[in-house]
Amino acid sequence: MYDQTLFQLSRRAFFKLIALGGVAVVLDACDVAPPPAELPAATPAPRATATPAPQTADVTARIFFEAWSKNNFPAMYATLAPVTQTKISQTDFVTRYSDIVREATITKITPTLTNIVAEGATATAQFHVKYETALLGTIEQDNVFSLVREGGKWGIVWSPRLIFKELENNNRLKLFVTKSTRGNVYDRNGAPIAIGVKAIVVNVWPAEMRRQKSEAQVLAALEPILGLAQADIKKRYAGQNAEWKIPIQTISQELAQEYADALTLPGIVIEELDARQYPLGAAAGHVAGYVGQITAEELNDLYAQGYREGETFGRAGLEQLGETYLSGGRGGNLVALDTDGKQAAVIAERAAEQSSSIYSTLDGELQKHLATLIGAKRGSIVVMDVRNGNILGMYSNPGFDSNAFVDRERNQERQTYLTSPQKIMLNRATQGAYPHGSVQKIITTAAAIERGGLSQHTPFRCTGIWKGIGYPKACWINAYGKTHGNITLKNALTQSCDIAYYETGLILHSKDAMLLTNFCYAFGLGSETGIGLEESAGNVPDPTKQAWQPTDSTDTAIGQDTFLVSPLQVVDFVAAVANGGTLWRPNLIAKIQDFVNGTEETIAPQTRGDLPVSADTLQIVREAMRGVTSSKDGTAAFNFEKFPVSSAGKTGTSQVPGNNDPHAWFGGFAPFENPQIAVCVMVENGGEGSKVAAPIFRKVLEKFFDVKPTPVPKKGTPQPPTATPPPSE
Repeated sequence: MYDQTLFQLSRRAFFKLIALGGVAVVLDACDVAPPPAELPAATPAPRATATPAPQTADVTARIFFEAWSKNNFPAMYATLAPVTQTKISQTDFVTRYSDIVREATITKITPTLTNIVAEGATATAQFHVKYETALLGTIEQDNVFSLVREGGKWGIVWSPRLIFKELENNNRLKLFVTKSTRGNVYDRNGAPIAIGVKAIVVNVWPAEMRRQKSEAQVLAALEPILGLAQADIKKRYAGQNAEWKIPIQTISQELAQEYADALTLPGIVIEELDARQYPLGAAAGHVAGYVGQITAEELNDLYAQGYREGETFGRAGLEQLGETYLSGGRGGNLVALDTDGKQAAVIAERAAEQSSSIYSTLDGELQKHLATLIGAKRGSIVVMDVRNGNILGMYSNPGFDSNAFVDRERNQERQTYLTSPQKIMLNRATQGAYPHGSVQKIITTAAAIERGGLSQHTPFRCTGIWKGIGYPKACWINAYGKTHGNITLKNALTQSCDIAYYETGLILHSKDAMLLTNFCYAFGLGSETGIGLEESAGNVPDPTKQAWQPTDSTDTAIGQDTFLVSPLQVVDFVAAVANGGTLWRPNLIAKIQDFVNGTEETIAPQTRGDLPVSADTLQIVREAMRGVTSSKDGTAAFNFEKFPVSSAGKTGTSQVPGNNDPHAWFGGFAPFENPQIAVCVMVENGGEGSKVAAPIFRKVLEKFFDVKPTPVPKKGTPQPPTATPPPSE
């Protein structure tokens, strides 16, 4: 830094010299000696070559700081004086800085040179440094270092105290993380879904048992407590370091209290640990999620947030979705430790923020009921509040018990979940992607009336076989030797006539090949819903992404070919049809509760958009869906005879490759007059939607609306659709 005082002194000296020069001129003017008769010829002086000025100390300091602000540690090392470089290698220098950046959770460094004074071959620099950290906020320090000039070059005399001034005398940096107890997860009524409990771990200390000659007594005492044979207990610690505490089994607090005296025998060590419990078990595994230990790879990303080796964090479901709230804001003490490991100084500290508990949107009793409905089949059920997008129930089958992931004694069960060919860990409600078959006809009908120039009364003729694109395509009813005959578009939705939708798909294709695709996008298909869980975006057949023929439009109209959707996407657009056109972002968290500070945050509903459909068109679609469950020709009406709650919906039986049975679908809402819930039932390879998925939909309504369960009416011999409802679509 240029010294202004020196500048001012130079100016005074300069003007003094000018004044003296003026006096000299006057005195010369008084000399009367005559000039010489002839001046000698001037010899040109050789032009001097400019010598580069040596780099100043402040430039070296600024280069060091610029590199530091960019974490360019090798460039910093290059500015060090040779005497320093002989004491620390570049590798050790880079490692020292990298380790401190990680330990202190530093995200940004801003060093500023505030003053520098050079005297001969030495200089002293003062600087201010601001560290922004992920865990401790902002740390600021004023510090100082020296520079020396050797061989005309300035170099920095470095020591660790340049990083933090407390790191003198070989002190080292250590961050002690503080955290609050993990919050709980409740259902909408306050019933527990994921809660913290105290686990009692029974350890044995083999060396102590031998010293006290208590091994036989310990084994006999632990046998009834742990429910293990003495030989099995012994196997668990055999061959391990005798001076270690060997964990044998976790027991409940009640059991520990009951056998308190026995657990004090020499060689038994009891530890109380924080643990996690999931009261709904396998009924809510996918939606509750679980906590799991952090891996070494994950720790690289989570270290700066205060997580440390051996800790757990949310791995799925609500545990993962609510991690920020449930774990709270971590704090810590950044300290300098001396060579004996004692605290020498506190550099920065920040208190941990209180964790919060989550009240989810789930209804625990409904959730338990959903888990009983699919049986041995794979599939899922999702229940949504059509008024705000809240998920009231979400079940994926086969389910898993989250408790197996926090109980070390259930390792085999846990491995089964992770490796089963049934893909047990897959949340079929959000991650499953399937063709949804005739459920798509809801969207196709809306597009045809809104933009395709059709009306609810547009006539079609079903002869069982359609040859509109040069080769035969069958209607589902043809398998029963029947046809739908003359039928309108509205009745085609109620009766799920494929031929009417082949024709409709072709009409939409002739107007604009993208018309139906764009409607599918607007209904939320082809993109993630934003629920916050792992989910599949699915696939909407798109003329801009694949070679397109008229047959692609006809297949898209009935939800087949490359069409893939998740059950969550289906329940979302069915809810939008029910509520008048609002497409919600599905939500699992109702409110965040901080019990310590007495604060509460309610999560407001969020929309994904509005369906591009008029109120009149939506009403036509709803009435046609109402016919599915109530009209004599409705594909699922036989399931709802004398059922006291009105409903509307759409069956789907989507074909899959190979000889597998089709997927069974039902998407619907209830009550029809004043919709409250939308439901999507999907059973993989379940068969016909009307016979498999629709009865499950009815059982969901029974539970939600507190209707006394009654047997679902049996379907008799298939009859023409004008006489009795068909057995499927």
